[in-house]
Amino acid sequence: MGFLNWTAALAVALGLTACSFVPTSVDTDADVIVVGDSILAWHRGTGLSIPSVVEQQSGLDVSNVSISGATFLGSRGIPTQYADSDWDWMIVDGGGNDLLPTCGMPDAGRVLDALISQDGQSGAMPAFISRVAGQGVNVILLGYYPVSERGGAFAGCVTELDELSARQARFAETISSVTFVDAGKVVGSGDEAAYAEDWVHPSPRGAALVGQLITSAIRANGS
Repeated sequence: MGFLNWTAALAVALGLTACSFVPTSVDTDADVIVVGDSILAWHRGTGLSIPSVVEQQSGLDVSNVSISGATFLGSRGIPTQYADSDWDWMIVDGGGNDLLPTCGMPDAGRVLDALISQDGQSGAMPAFISRVAGQGVNVILLGYYPVSERGGAFAGCVTELDELSARQARFAETISSVTFVDAGKVVGSGDEAAYAEDWVHPSPRGAALVGQLITSAIRANGS
């Protein structure tokens, strides 16, 4: 099995614990579309997810179609969640599930480069976001908060996830309509209350902190 297929299979297995694994339909009448993985999908249906907090605080209608276990790469990757419409904003995250099976191994560099090059100018992530931004959509690119000090499934991925965030930030600097939002600014690795019991996903408190951070970024950019 190729490393991308293995990544997808493992990500699906991890995502099965979440009630939000099944895709939801896109509401093209909404102001904001949210695509990504379980960080954005967690707590969907309870009003406590990161996108729900954004909706409540910004006053914008949000269509959250993120999927737990989603990879960014592959034929069913996060870009396939997107639907063309007259969006004001897209919120997107991803890449962690692609990296997870390779963290600490030589293949990790290859996966990182496939996601986004070191200079931030090429790879699946810049290609997708540049296409959406080219349609006149403002984009929030959400960087992951740090791996919890308590461990969790991504405990071996600290170096790779830090590098992913650094590359995302470099990319966002090159397009005025793309804003990199670093979730690590509000969720620290030692803030146990911000993590769910698996030490990976956000608790309601963590989701609220990240949602507030995204809302502030949207407001700062005129919406």
